Amino acid sequence: MQPGRRRREHGDAVSITVPAFPLVTAPAEWDDLTLMAAVAFLEAEGESDDGKLGVVYVAINRADRWRQSVKEVLLKPSQFSCLNPDYFPTMGYARLTAASDSAAEACWRAAAAGLWRLQPDPTGAADHYLNIPATKAGRKKHDLPPWFNADRVTVVIGRHTFLKLDG
Repeated sequence: MQPGRRRREHGDAVSITVPAFPLVTAPAEWDDLTLMAAVAFLEAEGESDDGKLGVVYVAINRADRWRQSVKEVLLKPSQFSCLNPDYFPTMGYARLTAASDSAAEACWRAAAAGLWRLQPDPTGAADHYLNIPATKAGRKKHDLPPWFNADRVTVVIGRHTFLKLDG
């Protein structure tokens, strides 16, 4: 089943529509739920449901602390690498286009659960996260960014290390 199509299961008569990611317009034109689901997919593909929810809650925690909208936080330059101009226009769109039904559905669920506070924050109020091996691999000196502080780690979920740096 492709995103945007309806899945029917017989027995308990479950009908689910998995929305398609809007690949015609720019992320700045998307609603908060769509943008959050796309970020959850691009930042936490392959992670557990808690890992996806953790990424969602980092954005929510920043929005709450910084008194900004979720969209402002997500679109702020250099905050969520999947939306950076050197990545999203090519790789981001390509990955969203290729998203499997189950992966897309999990990200839509995580986005809704976080935005509407349907599930508790699994990160301990974290406002930052990173994948330590991937971060080191992508940096010239193979080090961690200057904002990383091991004393501020709240939890590790899958490949992501979550930190509470603000507040």
